[in-house]
Order: sequence, then C-alpha cells, then structure tokens
Amino acid sequence: MVRRLARFTATAVAVSLIGTVAWTGPVNATALPAVPPSGVDFWGITGYPSRNVLPVWPDNPNDASIPIGVIPYDEIAPKLNALQSTTDRVSARVAGKSAGGYDLYAVTVTAPESQDEARRQENWRRRIENEPAAAQQDQRLLAGYKTPLFVNANIHGNEWEGTDAALRVIEQLATSTDPQVAQLLARNRLVFNVTSNPDGRVAGTRQNAAGYDLNRDLTIVSQPETNLIRELIVDTRPIITLDLHGYVNPTLLHPSTPPHNVNNEYDLYIKHGLPNALAIEEGLRGLGYPETQRARIPFRDDEPGVWDDFPPIYVPSFAMLQSSIPYTIEAPLNPRGNLTPEEKVRRSRINTDVHEVAIRTSLQYIQDHRAEVLFDQAEVYRRGAAGEPLRDIPDGYVPGWGPEDNYHTVFPRSYVIPAGSGQHSAPAAARLVDLLIGSGGRVWRAKQNFTANGKSYPAGSYVIDMHQPKRGLVNSLLEPGVDITDRVDDLYAGPAAWSQGLTWGATVDTLWDQLPGVGLERAYDGKAESSVPAGTPDLRLNLQDAADLLAVNALLDQGVRVYRLADGSVAIPHTTTNRRLAAAESRKHDVAFEAAPAGWQGTPLNKVVVGYLGTVEERDTLRDLGFDARTLTATTLATTLTADVDVLLVASNVNLATLTVENRAALNAFLARGGGVIGLDTAGASFSNATSLLSVTATAGASLASGVVNIVNSQGPVTSGAIPHSFINQPVWFTNLGAGVTVEQSYSADPLLSGWWAANAAGANGPAAAANQASIVRGVSAGGNGVVLFGTDPTYRTHPKGLQSQLGRAVLWAAQR
Repeated sequence: MVRRLARFTATAVAVSLIGTVAWTGPVNATALPAVPPSGVDFWGITGYPSRNVLPVWPDNPNDASIPIGVIPYDEIAPKLNALQSTTDRVSARVAGKSAGGYDLYAVTVTAPESQDEARRQENWRRRIENEPAAAQQDQRLLAGYKTPLFVNANIHGNEWEGTDAALRVIEQLATSTDPQVAQLLARNRLVFNVTSNPDGRVAGTRQNAAGYDLNRDLTIVSQPETNLIRELIVDTRPIITLDLHGYVNPTLLHPSTPPHNVNNEYDLYIKHGLPNALAIEEGLRGLGYPETQRARIPFRDDEPGVWDDFPPIYVPSFAMLQSSIPYTIEAPLNPRGNLTPEEKVRRSRINTDVHEVAIRTSLQYIQDHRAEVLFDQAEVYRRGAAGEPLRDIPDGYVPGWGPEDNYHTVFPRSYVIPAGSGQHSAPAAARLVDLLIGSGGRVWRAKQNFTANGKSYPAGSYVIDMHQPKRGLVNSLLEPGVDITDRVDDLYAGPAAWSQGLTWGATVDTLWDQLPGVGLERAYDGKAESSVPAGTPDLRLNLQDAADLLAVNALLDQGVRVYRLADGSVAIPHTTTNRRLAAAESRKHDVAFEAAPAGWQGTPLNKVVVGYLGTVEERDTLRDLGFDARTLTATTLATTLTADVDVLLVASNVNLATLTVENRAALNAFLARGGGVIGLDTAGASFSNATSLLSVTATAGASLASGVVNIVNSQGPVTSGAIPHSFINQPVWFTNLGAGVTVEQSYSADPLLSGWWAANAAGANGPAAAANQASIVRGVSAGGNGVVLFGTDPTYRTHPKGLQSQLGRAVLWAAQR
C-alpha cells in the first residue's frame, strides 16, 4: 500500500485553498444531440413560497427519539405547518412515503419568488448543466442565481440529531429579522430532507422498515427513501451536500481517504472540500465543548482505505458525481445505551450544535466563494460535455495530496445498449436505461439501423454519448471498474466494484473511439418490447431476467401448465387460454416469448414456495422473482418449515447441534420428502455437508473481497445462456466435489475483473486460489433432494440484477427435477 506522503494539521494550512493550481482548457463544449433548450418545460413551477398543509400524525409515546431529547416524528409536521403559516420563507411538502408508510418531508427555505422569478432560476440551473461554458460567462446568472445547499438528515434512523439541526436552522432563517439573513436567502435556496428515514427514527433502528441501510442504496435505488434522495439531488443540483450522521468521536467529516471514485473531477472537489472541512472544524472549536475541539478529517488524519469515498452507493459519493461538494458529518457523542437521561440529552444537544455548525459554515463557504464554486460546478459539466480527459492532479495540489490519491479512468467515446437479437435481456436493458436516466444521465435512441466498430445494430438501440455533463455518473454505472487490490490493503466497506453495465444482465458495448453516425433522439425511459409469436405454436421463454421469472410464476399462479426444459428455459403448450394469459403477462412484464422447439420435452412445474434462512436481501430477491417467500429461523422450523414449503434457501449459518428436537424433526421431515435446497456462500455449503446432501469443500476469500469477476458457464439448467460476469462479496469456491456434484459455473483463469481481492499471507484465498474452481454447483442427494450451491452473491443488497435469474432457475430445478 502507498502511504500518505504528507501530513498536516488544521493550523498548518490556510482555510482557502482555491486556486492552488490553475488549469486552462477548451472554452466551448461539443454540441449534444436533442438536449432541450433552456427556458422550456417549466410546467408546475409556481414560485415560492409553495405552502402545503402537512398531515399531522398521532402522538406516539413510544417514539425512540423521545428519550434522548430530540423531536419526535409526530411533532415535525405541526412545526413545519406553523412555520409555513407565519413566514413566506418556508415551503414544505410531503415528497414521498417511507417503506413503513411515514411521510417524507422536503423543505425549501428561500426568499419569496414570483412564478417568473422561479422559472428564471430554473432556466439558469439548466443552463449551468446544459450550456456550462456560456453559464460561466453569464453575468446575469452569476449575479442572480440562487445557489442551492442540500441537507439530508437522519438517513440512519438511530442517528437522530441531523433532523433537529435542520429544523433549528429552518426556523432561525425563517423568523430572523436580520437584514443579512434576508440577503442570504435572496441569494440561496436551502433544501432539506428533514428525516430521510422516519421508520428508523421512530423505531430507533439504523435501517428502514424494510430492513435496508439506506446509505448503501444510492445507485441501486431499491427503496422509496433513496428514490427521493436521488430525486432531490438530481433536481436541486446542490453546490454543497451535507449528509448528517452520528456517532464518531471526534466529529468525522469528509474529505475521505483514497481510494477515490475514478470517475470524479476530483481536483474541482478537493480544492473546496478540504478548506470547508477545516472551516467546519474551526466552527466546532468555537462551540467551546471539550468534545468538539478537533475534528477527524479522514483525508488529513487517516491512512488510505480507512474511510474512503470509492463506491457511489453513499449519499455523498453519489452527490459528488452530480457535481456537488459533499460531506458525511458524523456527530461525536453517542446518546444511546446505558446512560442517565440527563447525559443522553446533553449529548444530543451537542450533536445538534455540531450539525448546525456544519450547515451554517457550508452556507457561508458558498457565499464567500460564490464565483469559484459556481464556475467549478459548471466546469464539471463543461469537461464532461467536451470529452476532456481527467486531470492528473500534481502532488501537493492541496496539503496532503500525493500519488496515493490519484485515481482516474479513461472515458470511452460512447456506449451502445443493443436492441434486438444482440441484446442478452431486453427487460434488463430497459431497467438499466431507467437507472441511468433517473440518476441524471442522458441516453439516446437510434432512429435507424447502424454499424459501429464492425457490429450491426437495429434502430431503437440505445446510444450513450459520453460527451455529456454527468459522464462521471454514467461511466461509474457502466464501466467494468478497476482492480485496486495492489493499491490499498484496507477498505471502509464493500463493494470495491459494482458495474451495473456488467452485472445487471444487459448487453452493453463499449465504443472507445466512436460515436455512431446515426440519427439520435433523446430517450426519457427504457423500453422492452413484449411479444408472443404469431400462429399457434407452443411457447418458450428463456429465463434470463427477473422479469421472465415473474411472468412464469404469474402463469403458474393462474393454473397454466408450464414445463422446464433441459436448458432451464420453460415451455407452455398452446391453448387459446394459455396464449391469452401468456400475452397478458408478456405485456405486463415486457418479456418476449418465442416458438418452442419441435418435439420438446420438459418437466412439469408447480408453484414453488421458498422458505429462507437469511435476510431481507434474500426475501426481496425471491419476491422480485415472483416466488412465495417464507421467513424461517433455526428456532422456528417446527412451525415455519411446513409441508407446503418446496425449497429451503440457506443464506445464514445453521448449527444443527443446537436445534431443538422439534425443529430438527421438522428439518428431517422436509429433507425426507425430497425438499430442494439452495445454499449461498459458506453457510449453504456447511449446511449441505452437515445434512449429507452434497459433499464439497468451500473456501472463502477475505471478508472485504468484493467486485466483479470473470466466470465460465457450463450451460446447465442454472446458467445456460447466463452473462459471463458475476458479482462477489466475500467470494466462495468449491473443491473436493463429491460424487454426483456437477459444476454449473466456474471462476475463470483470471477471476477478478475489478474490485479488491487480496490473498492472505500464505496466498491461500486470493484470486489465484479460486482460478478455474467451481463457483456454482448442483446435484441430487442420495435422498433425492435437488441442491444448488452458490459461491457468488445473487442477493447482495438486491444489486446484481443479472444474477437473479440464476437463483430463480436454481429454485425451479431444485423444486422439480
């Protein structure tokens, strides 16, 4: 690992580092096809204030906020309603619903704006992104644009105080009679997501009601709360983003250690990110508390990998790819646990003060450096649209910057997501396009057939011109990623690579030096063509996406006879009713049936009930595939592993020796009747060995090993036609395969494509040890149980969409062989 070359203290560097290094580049960006011009599509912009009466929730004496002295959830709406009724500076709305059904509140604080003034602000905001070079020189824009600040509070439910700081700042700005505050609000908009995890706030849990850590979901967007966060960041285009957390002592705040996301214009971030962090630290010192006399700034204080900003799954990491200057703020004092009531309240008050300082200091930073931060936000967009290479940032660019910080990539000229027969999965392609567009990227459709890089593409294929403002965001989702194993020996957390372009099941072609010469039209959503062949043939559906499994399970629910073929696809005999129902499911799920091969033979399928020993990730992946998923635990098998459960999914460790007599009897009865078993990672293999199903040796990589791997599919019923890449989070491989064990998939001779996968000192659990070893195996036990074991991670945070069909096919095979 490369160690940081330079250390420095807060007193050893000036607060302002702007202009440390000056670069010049082309003034004009290349033209982008079909970008709507500024000044159009302003439907719904009505000006500020935009008052809404928020529904008031009933009093809840069990709200976990109450014991630490912060505002309970049910008091937030009344407080915002009161402010809206007494001031023209506050606009609040219910912007969505949490997974648990609570209202999500988005609040804007700014000076009043007429409709025309609000539309002018929107026009300028769009111009900064769409015409960045012109915006950098637009004197009216530079003088009149209201610079946005976004505050995301309470994303971890039991880290409460960000909400209270946000409400305090909202109230103070709304009610102040200070002329300087009036001037501040005339030049800024502050947007607050007041509590982004009300489920967890009320329950006192880190996760939302669905069981997800929302600060790991920003490029998956599986939860309604993260959908709102993404929407607010993309729509607001904030200069600074603050994500308010707890509890790390001393107060932790970005910038982060390397590894840094390779797609960021990091020079334009760190020149602002570091000085504002130092200013926040100075403000914390001014609070006078012993606990706030120094902050922990990972970039300055930690070794590489300790607290990195590499994956784009966190709010700040996602925001940086939107050309924002982001911060995680971890307030210092944990108010939870065995403390006196007075100490809990004392700690929460200090934490609230800490977050208030972060908000106020960041707003002041924008004001003090308004011209520079506006120019640099536009500069990110300008460089992207111009297709300029990322800068090599020289050592010493800011104090502490060294070669260990230089992470960058090379952008291709374009990507193509094919339509037609060249596409692995049309539903997967549509889902990926929706993700790109929803995250702020730009996608176009080809109006005619075309050829690029020697390959023919039909009209309707998606083209991603990488000369676009948010190319870093788009590339972060589509590129394979990089192998960082030799650069760092630590990571804050996985994944160390993600690549929706390789793991979401769609075919994505990279054109390094070419933008296809074809007419393009802007796409605003992804589309997959549903179809059923004409005439009266039997139907076949190749199961390569969760949408395909959803269609199959829906047909089984309706009593349609479905048969699994040897290659894992399914066939449906022709009847008028079957054809009508298949056509309806085709339209509903955007899947394409084809004519079944003549003389096909298959195994009849029934509706499958899956009991799972695992987490919400297994639950939701199974539900995304259309299976009836039942929660099991080792202590409730006697009542939950009932006769209608067909397949047992084992994703957590089960100690058979500690099972009660009743629970072990229920498990034995399930296995005796030939129930299928799917095992994930070492837990699944251990269960298989312990119950004498399949005999294998399972070896796991390091706990932080994660990323995208190259694999080889054997074309069996589980992986026939599957994508040639997979996703790992602590990879597992299988050796010493017992009798009757068949390899469905193996790691390639060079397994790690991107991510971090280090070997131990003996070199026993690195990529070389896994090379050519089995990653998925299947077999039938002596007792007739169909068993499939996965060493890859098809359920990880519901992220690897392209692997979900493999799990679904495994379930069907194990249930009915």
